[in-house]
Amino acid sequence: MFAKTNKTNILRYGLLFPIVLIFFSIKNEVFIVGRFLSLLVFEIIPGELITQPTSKLSTALSLFDEQISPSVTLDNTLAGLFREHGVSDSIVLDIYNGYTYVDIHPQILRETVYIQDEDVGFSSNNTDEGLERFRTLVLTYKTVKFLLGLGPIDVYLYRPANLPANIDRVLSPLSANQRPQIHYIDLNKHNVQDELRRVTHGKKLWYYRPKSYMLEYDTLVHPDFAYEINDKRFLLHPNIPTPDLQMAPLQGEDLSTSVLSTRPLPFVVKLRRCSGSRGTWIVTREDQRQEMLTAMAEYQDRGVPDVQISEFIHSTRPHYSVNFFVGAAGPSNASSTVTFLGATEQLFTQSGRWAGSVIDYRSQKQIKEQLMDTINAVARTLIGSYVGWAGIDVIIDAHSNRTVVVDLNARLTGGFVVCLLSTHFMKERGLPLAQAQSFHYEGKSSDVYTLLAPFISKGQVIVAAATESLPNNSTAQLIFGGKTREELFSMHAAIQERLNRCLDRHGTIDYSTGRPSMSV
Repeated sequence: MFAKTNKTNILRYGLLFPIVLIFFSIKNEVFIVGRFLSLLVFEIIPGELITQPTSKLSTALSLFDEQISPSVTLDNTLAGLFREHGVSDSIVLDIYNGYTYVDIHPQILRETVYIQDEDVGFSSNNTDEGLERFRTLVLTYKTVKFLLGLGPIDVYLYRPANLPANIDRVLSPLSANQRPQIHYIDLNKHNVQDELRRVTHGKKLWYYRPKSYMLEYDTLVHPDFAYEINDKRFLLHPNIPTPDLQMAPLQGEDLSTSVLSTRPLPFVVKLRRCSGSRGTWIVTREDQRQEMLTAMAEYQDRGVPDVQISEFIHSTRPHYSVNFFVGAAGPSNASSTVTFLGATEQLFTQSGRWAGSVIDYRSQKQIKEQLMDTINAVARTLIGSYVGWAGIDVIIDAHSNRTVVVDLNARLTGGFVVCLLSTHFMKERGLPLAQAQSFHYEGKSSDVYTLLAPFISKGQVIVAAATESLPNNSTAQLIFGGKTREELFSMHAAIQERLNRCLDRHGTIDYSTGRPSMSV
């Protein structure tokens, strides 16, 4: 009786296979086919077997649900750029940020030498959910999002926050010769410093942010110099074309009578050491001045010595993040190679925070010709002491047409990976535009692969990172392509719809189309 019933089920559902496959191939909803086939297997296989899990059954079901991503071919990699620019040493990467007012983990304590200016809202005394989410993102998402562009180079990640299976899934679209070599350090089992010495033995260390432990290591760039050039005060260098700017002291100042209160509108205030547009106040109205002064009082209490004040630049053109590589110095500093890598248009929230990048691969040659003099001017201040990826934020003044540098980031930038994907998007898929952006969604981190499977299967969406920062609350870094800006806008909306939540409460301005955009 049992055998007869099972054969009947097989015959009945077997007849549906051709119809189902034709229907879903037309719809291109590949991921639904996997779900259907999984349910079909449960219908056909006797219940007695299903209640006794077997490795073969689990493998079969996982094959139905697993999505096969198309290959991703990078134009170049960080490892390749080091080799091409005169660095023959073996390199290991530390791509973690450093924090001064937050202990990320009992083995990752606050940085006390190369201090950073984090938001005053965070401190190690906080135990709320938001701080735990922040710590998780620091250990995972904020680092993993760079992995796709690193290439065959050594890099370490912390476990158990980063599971090898999750990292392998992110890197799976890359060919073996473009994947990094991951070294996992288990924070719950290993002594971090012992493991760092093991991983870096015989290699040069290159890093995202300088940290005090690096003073005992063989670094490609001295931490003191990296700290100096990533300070807003470095923009006072006479050879860097900047807006009119000055440093304003906070300590010992009466803020109510300081230049922060008396300077005519509009102007911009920045903390010296922040990233992602954090620590930036665009002051165009008196109510914004009051918000800035309230924040300055908190930073004054914290002990921040001074801030940067600069003129507000009116621009009708995109705000560019210009990426380039500074090579090792040759016989003379002038012989060092400086290579343009790409310029992305920056997206910002209405509060002025960085929200994502858009790149038009077709316009890169023209932008390079326009901005190469500015790039070289900045690079000359770095050559001889700095080697690696760098970025400058550039604005073109609408009134005078002058090009000014408003920020220097001698490190990996937010546009790092998307700058390396012109082959994947434009050459192989005819998509000349791409956008890199963060998305929050309710669910497991792996859900993004299922929900966006139709786009991933075509190579129109690349998952650069996916992290479950809190139970059932995830963050993903997605890079998606389009033929036009309107298609990018539609893709963003389609991704948002599939992730089934409002991604951001703040609109961003797309300077090229004037359209509002949603971003995290």
